[in-house]
Amino acid sequence: MKKVSAFLLTMAAVLSLAGCGSKQDPKEIYDAAMKKSEELTSVDMDYEMDMVMTQDDDKMDISMSMNMKVDGMNTEALRYLAEGTTSTMGQTIDTKMYYEGGYCYMEAMGQKIKYAMDLDQMVQQIKSTQGGGAMDSSYLSDIQAKKDGDDQILTYTADASKMDGYVQEIFGAMGAMGDQLEGVSYNIKEVSGETVINKDGYMTKANVKMIMEMTMDEETVSVEADAVVVYNDPGKTVEVTAPSLDGYTEIDASQIGF
Repeated sequence: MKKVSAFLLTMAAVLSLAGCGSKQDPKEIYDAAMKKSEELTSVDMDYEMDMVMTQDDDKMDISMSMNMKVDGMNTEALRYLAEGTTSTMGQTIDTKMYYEGGYCYMEAMGQKIKYAMDLDQMVQQIKSTQGGGAMDSSYLSDIQAKKDGDDQILTYTADASKMDGYVQEIFGAMGAMGDQLEGVSYNIKEVSGETVINKDGYMTKANVKMIMEMTMDEETVSVEADAVVVYNDPGKTVEVTAPSLDGYTEIDASQIGF
């Protein structure tokens, strides 16, 4: 009987350890999903952001929405189409941006322009938007995971002391437009988020909330931002339909900060 009891206790311990080993670390789940997203050559995503900027007694609400489609990522055949709307102070601006064959085509407020753009620069710009709802796990201080049917729901908070690096990554991907923001200092106060990962390991939805202060020329603005990204059918091939490319005026990219 003692031998049987000892055997059963040993087996229980082994099974317990096996159970612990099979529970994947939330950070590993997050990193694996990030890697799969970065490897996609076709992307269809919807992006929405609501932002409140406050300075003293003045407050400004800004809302943005955009649909982005990409095919041929990281290839010479890259095609990219983004259509969006920005609303603030009672005004709404519709924009459209298309990239193909080394040229970027932009349409906004009745103006249509085109300019040559390096493929690598375009890829970096797309990646900064594509990851708009997610960030490298090195910035995260706490990740929790729970199951919801076939999905994994990851919730996290970020280490605010490291977030300056994340902001600089985003601006760096913007090229010369990001350079225009030199001299602006950031005080990241709070960052939290939630990411949904499907049974195939792809991110399907990501939500990030951030509270920060921006200071330039001794003036400080408080910013609260809430961004949501939805990845439509990740892993599927996306068809990008080119708009009519007639009527665009060619300019030098430096004229608009690129």
